[in-house]
Amino acid sequence: MTGSTPSLDQLRQEIDQIDDRLHDLLMDRCALVERIGGLKSDDGIALRPGREAEILRRLAARHRGTFPVQALVRIWREVMGTLAGVRTPFTLAVAQPDVPVSFVEVARNHFGVVCPFTLNSSPGQVVKIVADGRAGAGVVPLPGRSTAGGEPWWVALIAQGPNIPQVVTRLPILQPETPSARADIAEALVIAKCPREATGSDRTLLVVETAPSVSRDRVRAVLTEGGFEPLETFDVQNVGGTLLHLVEVNGWCDGKDSRLAHPRDPVAHIGVIGGYPVPLTF
Repeated sequence: MTGSTPSLDQLRQEIDQIDDRLHDLLMDRCALVERIGGLKSDDGIALRPGREAEILRRLAARHRGTFPVQALVRIWREVMGTLAGVRTPFTLAVAQPDVPVSFVEVARNHFGVVCPFTLNSSPGQVVKIVADGRAGAGVVPLPGRSTAGGEPWWVALIAQGPNIPQVVTRLPILQPETPSARADIAEALVIAKCPREATGSDRTLLVVETAPSVSRDRVRAVLTEGGFEPLETFDVQNVGGTLLHLVEVNGWCDGKDSRLAHPRDPVAHIGVIGGYPVPLTF
């Protein structure tokens, strides 16, 4: 009889057919990633944080229905993290300082369950391991948070050279929209020696050098006068009588940015240690 309600078996068969199509498309995607790898001449890590962020933003923008966007992002992170390792296998170094949060879970949610990782007691060890090439990427706590463990690992990124990693991603890539909801989540940064790419919605991490008497507010004012939009000062460290301010600014910036060339008093120098696409919110 036409127009009759489908039976339970018929609906289950439709689900099986959709599952088969999803599986076929997943295998097709893997084949395309392998083809892309064959066109690449370099042997670096196959991480593309900017490209991955753009994919997630596009999918989140077109998403509809009752399927949670958190689950959508989690599925695609598993796919992208796994296929990056398929194209160029690499090991992940994860910092797990003596704090009551697990950065392993944060790392797994981003890079997938297949990616091999080493557990390290300090962020400084992770920086060294990535710099030495013993790991393709590292996960370190976000500086200045109570869950960060207190070690100023970011100071080591100030040095210039091909073996110095930079910050390329902020985790988690999907975060609660309200600050109060973010207070209890473990936030981390990914460091790697892969290039950064502007996505149109980015943040940059600046290290600002000043004399010990210069306040955070004065640094923010100088950056604003110099054309930057400072958002947050994550940490301040006294290194050999010089204050190093780690400041997040809005927008894309790299070491060739003209705003870095002539810092204003009382700032002695401004350097870039990386940045990241702005995380999605829900």
